[in-house]
Amino acid sequence: MTHERAVPDAADAVRPLELFFDLVFVFTITQVASILAAAPTLLSLRRVAVLLVIIWWMYSGYAWLTNALDLDRTGPRLLLLTGTAGFFVMSMVVPKAAGTGPWALIFGASYLLVVTVHLVGFIGTSGHLGIIRIGPLNLASALVVLAAGLVPPHARLWLWTLAAAMEVMTPLVTGVAKFAVGAGHFVERHGLAVIIVLGESIAEVGAATSRETNVTTSIVGALLALVLSAEMWWLYFDREERESEARLERVPAHRRPRVAVYSFGYAYYLIILGIAVAAVGMEKAIDEFHHSSHHLAALLLPLGICLYLVGLACFHRTLAGSWTRPRLTAVLAVAALVTPAALWNSGAFALATAALVLLALIAWESGLVRGTGIGGGPAHPAREPGGSPTP
Repeated sequence: MTHERAVPDAADAVRPLELFFDLVFVFTITQVASILAAAPTLLSLRRVAVLLVIIWWMYSGYAWLTNALDLDRTGPRLLLLTGTAGFFVMSMVVPKAAGTGPWALIFGASYLLVVTVHLVGFIGTSGHLGIIRIGPLNLASALVVLAAGLVPPHARLWLWTLAAAMEVMTPLVTGVAKFAVGAGHFVERHGLAVIIVLGESIAEVGAATSRETNVTTSIVGALLALVLSAEMWWLYFDREERESEARLERVPAHRRPRVAVYSFGYAYYLIILGIAVAAVGMEKAIDEFHHSSHHLAALLLPLGICLYLVGLACFHRTLAGSWTRPRLTAVLAVAALVTPAALWNSGAFALATAALVLLALIAWESGLVRGTGIGGGPAHPAREPGGSPTP
């Protein structure tokens, strides 16, 4: 790794305790997705999108923290376990946070704990100068999330949206140049999040299909969902992860944090949201396996896949400097083919059509000339704005 020596305080690889933390985080994502599964409406979709911004912001923050944290020491380990406990409490109450009762307040208090631990954890690390700038804004957004638990349920989403907007704007206001990013650890850590979210999603779909009494729906539906998840895995892990590490390593250490925010922060949010929405869409497609559906639930499958593909395209552009033409074309194909299949044919046809579109995309990308970036253009490292892949 050429540039790792430029950031000697950054971790080289993911430690087991981080993986334990990730498992709890993914359970939180599953619980957020359950809001949409229980009530597939526009309001639920907006609620999921906003809550995922809030939750992903701090997961990503902990990836930056553990990148700089010495987890061989007892103090940092206990700190990370405290943050893990905060995420776990959040996961238990988030499905009920929009309703009556103390759940939203508990969610806000747990989130405040997670943010506070994150801030304290950076003290004495290579990122202590960066957290001085970002930490106060993180605490401010956490207090807004806490305040949401004190208002009536109908007003809660507005405060969550405000907190999410504050978090999205924070890196643009404060900058992130004072943090160190070890490319190997950073890429591996986020890749593990993707694969665990995919695995948890297919486990949820498998649990749903196992309750089906119809043999065709149970077996064929589960297999189609597995094929779709495997294709989503392939699209990221076949080349993208490996190449993203090499590209991030080529970025000078002083610019690497900014590139990491755009690629592993903003673009990755779309990837994670896409997986979560697609998983719910698979469940709904299996529910309507032999029938057409004219409800929003039918649109969740193509919407989730489109979000995932757009996220991958944005992720690639921030690091490589070029849009991935096959994936952007696939977004149009999914919208044009899977959407009508879901609305006017059946869930089975929608799943099969989505699987065929992603299979065609994989075949297209596999047929590109070796030595070129995905999409047929030459790969090159991220550059500064102005001729730049980085917004």
